[in-house]
Parts: sequence; C-alpha cells; structure tokens
Amino acid sequence: MATIRERHPGVWEVRGCTGRDRDGNPTQVSRTIRGTKRDAQRVVPELTVKPARNAGGRKLAQLLDEWIDIKRPGWAAVTVRDQTSRAGQVAADPIGKMSVASIGVSDVDRWVARLRKAGVGEGSIRNQHTVLRSALQQAVHWEWIATNPASSAPIESPKRQQQRTLTNDEVRALIEAAVEVHEMAPLAFRLAAETGARRGELAALRWEKFVDDKVVVDGQIIVSTIDGVRAPRLQPTKTGSRRVVTLSPALLTMVDDARATYGDITA
Repeated sequence: MATIRERHPGVWEVRGCTGRDRDGNPTQVSRTIRGTKRDAQRVVPELTVKPARNAGGRKLAQLLDEWIDIKRPGWAAVTVRDQTSRAGQVAADPIGKMSVASIGVSDVDRWVARLRKAGVGEGSIRNQHTVLRSALQQAVHWEWIATNPASSAPIESPKRQQQRTLTNDEVRALIEAAVEVHEMAPLAFRLAAETGARRGELAALRWEKFVDDKVVVDGQIIVSTIDGVRAPRLQPTKTGSRRVVTLSPALLTMVDDARATYGDITA
C-alpha cells in the first residue's frame, strides 16, 4: 500500500509500506517526485511490487559499517582511510540513527541542509553524499530497500554571488590609501589596474620592460621557492603570454618618478 501527498506545488512524496522490523513495527520507504500527480502515481508500483524484505530495524550507521567491511578488501589503504572517515561523519549526524528503511529523499535533503548550515565545505558534502549514496545502493542490492533515496536527492551547488568589481572612484581611493602601506604601493596598484597584471607578474617587472610610454608584460612571474630553495627567481608562466600596454600620462609620471628614485638599485 502506498500514499501520495503534495509537499509543495509540483513536488510529491510517495510512501510505501516495506513490512515490519524485528520488533514488529511497520517500516516504510519514501521517494520524492518532481512533476505531476500522475508522475508520482507511476512510482507507486516500484515501491509496492518490490518492497524491502531484510532491512529490519538496521540503522544507517550499521549499514555504513557493513558497507565498509564489504568494500575494504578491494580498496587501497588511502581509500579505506578516506571512506571510513566520511562514513563516520555521515553516521555522526542524526541521519545515522535512522533506520535504513525509513530514510526518504526529504531526510537526505535535510541532512545536506544541516551540513551547509554547520559550514561544511561543498567538496566535503559531495564526498559524504557519495558515501551515503553508495551505501544505500548496497542496501538496494541486498534488497533491504526498494529504491535509493540519495540517488533521488542529487547535490545542487548553491548559487554563488558574482563578485562586484571596483568602481573607478574606489580604485582611485585605494591607490591613494596605499601610500600608508608602502611608498611604492600606489604604483603597484595603478599598474595592476591599468595592465591587468597579476601579483607575480607585477613582482617580475624590471625597469627595462618600460619603453617610452609602454610596458611589456611578457609572461614571467616571480616565485620565492624553487625546488625547496627560498630565493626570488623569475619563472615563465604556463601560457607564456606576452602583452604590451600603453601607460596613461598619470601612470607614466609615477613610473618616471620611481625610476629616478630606485632605477639605480639592482635587485
């Protein structure tokens, strides 16, 4: 027997009886369907024709332990370590105390929401979700449950807000304030703003790269450590890109002033 209810417009929850656990208590399996009521009705036979037979009262934490034991012989040592750690993280959540047969898509969604609320990174959430999905798929293979709720609750990455670019006034204010950091900082910020040079490219610039009113950014960056040795050295970028940028009169004046002060100093 199965029941269907609309949780939200276009989102349906289908619940089917899966028998009773070892204590005689009724168990259920649920699945969330997005679409029409007819789409939800099509899932009913899948939940009722092949109900879970052996899940009993096993908790998810127990399933995870058995899944690790089954998979361990075929895993490398580092995989055993990582997957055991992730399984432990899943089991430590309240979802780990739920019976395998009672876990539905909504429970998986709420578990993911708890992880995000706790500040868990998206990479870690995906790794834990993969472990949960694999363990529950093993339960499907063992015919403990009819469907895998984790497969029906894929991880959707939250939308990231597009980073706002600085306005011209903000850039000018930043350059003016940079003098409090170092007398050369305003020049560095202005060069970055006009040339688009990255931090390493800025550090790699040499006076000979400034020719007339132009500067050559030739795909070199400065690195502080090479082969474990800490010493600033020039190193080509991966792309080896080269661009020539014409400097504005204001930036050219700043470069000339800096060259007059520091041009005779060798790096």
